[in-house]
Amino acid sequence: MPTTLIAGGYGAVGSKIAAHLSNNSQNRIIIGGRNLDKAQSTAKALVAEARRIDLATPATWSAALDGVDLVIVCTDQTDTDFIVDVTRRGIAYLDITSNDTLFAKVEQLAVSSPVLLSVGLAPGLSNLLAVAAANQLDSVNHIEIGLLMGVFDEHGSAAIDWATGKMFDPSAPRDDAKVDFGPDFGTRTAYYMDFSEKHALERTIPGVKATTRVTYDVAFLAGTLFWIGRTFAGNKALEKLIARTSHLPNFGAGKCALTVTATGLSNGQPAQRTAQFFGQKEGLVTAVIAALMAEELLAGAVPPGVHHSHQVIKPEPLMAELTRLGHGAFKLR
Repeated sequence: MPTTLIAGGYGAVGSKIAAHLSNNSQNRIIIGGRNLDKAQSTAKALVAEARRIDLATPATWSAALDGVDLVIVCTDQTDTDFIVDVTRRGIAYLDITSNDTLFAKVEQLAVSSPVLLSVGLAPGLSNLLAVAAANQLDSVNHIEIGLLMGVFDEHGSAAIDWATGKMFDPSAPRDDAKVDFGPDFGTRTAYYMDFSEKHALERTIPGVKATTRVTYDVAFLAGTLFWIGRTFAGNKALEKLIARTSHLPNFGAGKCALTVTATGLSNGQPAQRTAQFFGQKEGLVTAVIAALMAEELLAGAVPPGVHHSHQVIKPEPLMAELTRLGHGAFKLR
């Protein structure tokens, strides 16, 4: 039975990944984190093991990684030291971060174990939908990603802080556009945000330019938040206030949607193809996608080396499995 350590396994997304793997696969689960009490509490509910691990403290790594086949990281890190240590031990690695600065560093590593990046809803499913749309064309030069998130969904603290920082980024271009998010939401204004899949797609698909735009299911609130972020860009006090407000408890039932359009040529003529996803509970969808990709790693479907999900995970089987599990629906046109 393979053993998976989830670093940050008691967090908003990590605990859901642990629950899915515990319920749906032959997998021994270890809940890891800096707070052993929290790890033990989550592990007890899943009949799993708990271990203390702090990614910033190398002295905690060896004992935590003993007997582990796969590490899933659901917590932020700023350097590659832990990843290097994990892969030197012959352990596979998966990371749900959206930090492209870290991605660029990891891409430079020479590793002998599989390392999978761009995992979750966005990045992750957004990358796969980009490939699904692009595969319907003979050539592609532009990929536009539109992400609609639920205001009342459950978002992890790290994700909230990251998104708020991007919203208040004074260097972000004002490249907004109207995006069709399907029958539930119709066409909405989506606001430019510097998501990591833009850079990953551009670095891995020659000649492609990519753009990500974001909005929320409550249109008025989306417009208000982005107006505040852009009007007061660089104001760290206001940025922290908005982030702190977003950390308040919520109902956790918001819908989410992805619309990804690839532009290029088909039979020598300009053409566009679009792939869409309609789901609910962004945090849960992210966790299930991460768990499904983890199962691909454990099954040996990902070769050694550093990969983004769209380079090694086939879109159609994952889309079909998400649909079968009841976590969303897809449309290709």
